[in-house]
Amino acid sequence: MRIKKYILFFFTGILLVVNSAFYKPDQTDEEEYSLKAAFLYRFTDYVDWGNNNTDQNFTIAVLGESKITTPLNEIAKDKKVKDKSMFIKEYKDINDAGNCQVIFVSKNYTGNIESIVSKVGDKPILIITEQPGSCEKGADINFFVLENKLKFEINQKAVAKAGLRISSQLLQHATLINTP
Repeated sequence: MRIKKYILFFFTGILLVVNSAFYKPDQTDEEEYSLKAAFLYRFTDYVDWGNNNTDQNFTIAVLGESKITTPLNEIAKDKKVKDKSMFIKEYKDINDAGNCQVIFVSKNYTGNIESIVSKVGDKPILIITEQPGSCEKGADINFFVLENKLKFEINQKAVAKAGLRISSQLLQHATLINTP
């Protein structure tokens, strides 16, 4: 069983590196968001919610209109997270978002990251964004483009504050940030 787990981590790591190498700035929005959706789904393999994730379903809340919703729904048709069915829900306001394990904050979301972080508090919810400077404002993971490659940064202090643990296999592929 341990060997299978290491093989899965190895191939997932390779997938993350290879996929980020193929990001092109002239990609269509659909291609960009398919790649982000694949990354987001793979992130869930490397995050431990501890005993805090007692819900029967695994819910990803998308804040703001985003083209990530369609590819996430496609993934949710065939895949599970932690042996739970995935549900993707889109919201315009953080106050409307119900119980979820992941919040994806789109670049179209008009609210600020600080209000999301404040609303979530220390609940075990992974906040993933695509807005510059979000990790410095308390988000857990943020997508960005560097040298024509899709990358991500992780705020280790924010992750710890939420009571989540991120595997070293994921951390080694990220730009690490340690701000409150």
